[in-house]
Amino acid sequence: MKNFKRFSLLLLFSASLIFSGCEKIKSLADVTFEAEFSTDLPVQIQPSSLKADINGTFFETATIDPLSDTEFAKYAEKIKKIEIIEATAEVITINPSPILLVTANLTASATNFTSAVWSFANESLTQGKQLTLGNENSQWTNLQKILDSKEVFNVTLQGQADVDEASFTVRVKYKTKITANPL
Repeated sequence: MKNFKRFSLLLLFSASLIFSGCEKIKSLADVTFEAEFSTDLPVQIQPSSLKADINGTFFETATIDPLSDTEFAKYAEKIKKIEIIEATAEVITINPSPILLVTANLTASATNFTSAVWSFANESLTQGKQLTLGNENSQWTNLQKILDSKEVFNVTLQGQADVDEASFTVRVKYKTKITANPL
């Protein structure tokens, strides 16, 4: 009976080593790569119909399809982890310059997910200006969940500027580190 107990314990211990070892071996096949998702938002500030020479408003939206990235699409069903490395918005064209954003919200959104929203107030824009989209309110976590869905999502910029007529283009970029396992 003692030998049976010892044998059972030895068998249990061996089985646990084998199964944990298989997971470690499987993780050796992990593939890690960076993917960048971006879109341009060409903004037109329109004069208010109520009165000239007052703050103009704007609303622009575009979509990003995560599967448009070749590597992301290749491993889409095998992705284990998506990590946001950096999120930025860069002014690539502007007329006139500078423009003051009195208030603005930049949003990444998808149906059934909490949106990632970055808010700006009194932000001066010039060509080449880069805005860092931080993680102060879990925006990166929300964006990561949206990307996990692998579905097309919206990027929207809306707000009010100190001019009543102008145009500018903002390039929004989300840089990510992806871990997938083809096994």
